[in-house]
Amino acid sequence: MSAIKNIKKGIVTNISAISSINKVYDYEKINPTGFPCAFITFLGTDNAFYSTAENKRIYSYRILLLAQIGQDLSNTNQVELAEQTIEDCLGDVLDTMDSDITLDKNSQVIFVEAAIGTPGYVEYEGGMARSGEIIIKVHSLYLV
Repeated sequence: MSAIKNIKKGIVTNISAISSINKVYDYEKINPTGFPCAFITFLGTDNAFYSTAENKRIYSYRILLLAQIGQDLSNTNQVELAEQTIEDCLGDVLDTMDSDITLDKNSQVIFVEAAIGTPGYVEYEGGMARSGEIIIKVHSLYLV
């Protein structure tokens, strides 16, 4: 398995264990179900010459979190609820990634950085959702 897929699998495993997230996808699904949900996608790599035998690589991934804004017959403020849900999920993801900086002792991972990106709103086939994103940078050494 390539490093890209192997690292992504570790991220998916960690995020799937978070109880505040209902569904985790390893791709961006057009019409998701099971809110709040997370999409984990590969963003790219950065590669730097480290020594004559090693290259330092940084693999980047995006975790997009969505909390559905829908109708509620109990008069709950759905925008406020979605905001609180995203805040909880963002905190839980950061805590999870910070507590496992080697992705379960993955030999390809030196350490992991996680940072919150710009929150927003997403329109999808089922309506609107509050969104939050976390950018994960996975530092690795590639032996030449």
